[in-house]
Amino acid sequence: MTAATDNKKLRTMFWRMAGGAIVGAAMSALFLILLKPQLSADDPATTIAIVAGISYALIGLSVAIGLVAPKAGSRFLNVEDADELREERPKLRTGALVCVLIGAFLLVLALGGDDGRMSREVALWTAAACLGGIVIVTLVSAKNTDELTRQITLEASAATLHIALVGLAVWATLAELGYAPWLSPLGLIAGFAILELVAIFVVSASKGLMTPR
Repeated sequence: MTAATDNKKLRTMFWRMAGGAIVGAAMSALFLILLKPQLSADDPATTIAIVAGISYALIGLSVAIGLVAPKAGSRFLNVEDADELREERPKLRTGALVCVLIGAFLLVLALGGDDGRMSREVALWTAAACLGGIVIVTLVSAKNTDELTRQITLEASAATLHIALVGLAVWATLAELGYAPWLSPLGLIAGFAILELVAIFVVSASKGLMTPR
């Protein structure tokens, strides 16, 4: 019975991951196709920022949908049941909002400029509003964050910083010697965002939080 239950949980986790990957890839591809006429083919930083922004936005929206409809959310989020979603609502609500704001911030940076996608003024104020919202929500919700979440955040941030420093050192060496192009600020912030997201998933998995419930 235990083996059968474990197999069922593994299948559930696989389908959730596959479904999330398919939806994320489809949304990113659709977004890039729709914006292809306005995107620069030789600007990979914009593409990376769009993919990162959509990833964060989809995660935030998925959690938000789960909070609005706990019964449905318990089927695609890694929770025991709808009651757990209701109990964790304050913490999850904050995380969902921050993810959406981060996604919007990255997408605004990717689409802002003088090439007709979004005016510089609109992009500036929208990005500033997103960034301000991220800071305010994070500070206000800090008192509601439990010890495990704080530990995951600290470990993920430390891992992101260490890996990023090594990566930047390698890139700076190659760029200075003419073997690699200079990295744009957009590419840098988008790369950090993706790295942080991956680190959070890895640290969470190491603590057993990614185990199928």
